[in-house]
Amino acid sequence: MAHRRLLAVILSLFLVAVLATGSLRRIPIQRSPNFKRTRAAVRAEMAYIQNKYNMDAVANGYPMEPLSNYDNYQYYGNISIGTPPQYFNVQFDTGSSNLWVPSSQCQSFACIIHMQYYSSQSSTYQSNGTAFNITYGTGSVSGFMSQDVVTVAGLSSTNQIFGEVTTESGSNFQSAYFDGILGMAFPSLAADLVTPFFQNLISNGEVEQPVFSFYLRDNGSIVNYGGELILGGSDPSLYSGELTYVPVSYPQYWQFYTDAILLGNTLISMGDVAIADTGTSLLVAPQTEYETISSLFGVDSEGLFACGTINMWPNLNFKINGVFFEVSPEYYIIQDDFYCSLAIQSSNQQFWILGDVFLGRYYTEFDVGNQRLGFAPVNSASSLGGMGALVLLLMASSLWKLLED
Repeated sequence: MAHRRLLAVILSLFLVAVLATGSLRRIPIQRSPNFKRTRAAVRAEMAYIQNKYNMDAVANGYPMEPLSNYDNYQYYGNISIGTPPQYFNVQFDTGSSNLWVPSSQCQSFACIIHMQYYSSQSSTYQSNGTAFNITYGTGSVSGFMSQDVVTVAGLSSTNQIFGEVTTESGSNFQSAYFDGILGMAFPSLAADLVTPFFQNLISNGEVEQPVFSFYLRDNGSIVNYGGELILGGSDPSLYSGELTYVPVSYPQYWQFYTDAILLGNTLISMGDVAIADTGTSLLVAPQTEYETISSLFGVDSEGLFACGTINMWPNLNFKINGVFFEVSPEYYIIQDDFYCSLAIQSSNQQFWILGDVFLGRYYTEFDVGNQRLGFAPVNSASSLGGMGALVLLLMASSLWKLLED
């Protein structure tokens, strides 16, 4: 385990150093090596989403499953905390605002098998002590706040308040490939109104522009390469055409108003709110909209339908600021033997959640300064900084495979 983590840290630091060009800082994002979207995984993930968004029980009519693994939505990258640096893999989550990692004081099994933060080993550690608790699906994390220098891609927040987790209940994080979560939503969503990491970078003048962006790939040809998180702006080489911007409707989640949502030519809704969430793999729809969609597919009480050939089904179309963004059926339908299910779930909340099913198709810019989002189709032919970076990633893929063995 130790040699794998050491190799992962060396690889991440090497990639960050090479990719930190100009005013943009890039964090290579790894993807779970066991990535596979299945019906059981979709149902399990909804338990996590329920608590993340304070939802009541989902009304699809079929049961939730305990969240036992994170294989389907694990996009994560490397950060460091403290002086000298202690390294962690974290999920970069635009659907939350707090940073937390396991504490050296945590004796839960999920903590012990992940990297833990040792405040006694950091000369820049400052005590805080405020208690916190966050619920995720069938489990929770709790602990206390601390303060230290946090560094991502060479950019540092010198007095960042973060959570030291002392208890991880349930099995939620035992099989996670990441150690903790770094939230990238707005400060109003943060527990105890802690200033999020990226907002601190802006205040400290660490980034040229108050913008970060995600380029996610869930089906790339390079092993475990999940894309990039870019701090300080956007990279036009990673998307096609121009970004379509839409204002944030309320600065808490990264939420905005859609013009309309259609399944093929069938209108599903008009004017619904949607949230761009990199910490979620699914699409989640309000209950009424979900029922409309499921009725068009003939979904039964178990969430199944006879699908035949997937490509016979229409695209799911999101109209945003006058532009249509299509999600083809191969991404929102899950095929399992003779039956299919939807990678779309329902909630009792009146908003959509756009996870990886959508964000994996569209480069997304999160403009903090102007409180807006920008979307553009991902450039499937793009690579990290051209041919040299492509060679680098091929080398990286070999190392990642070594980590799996």
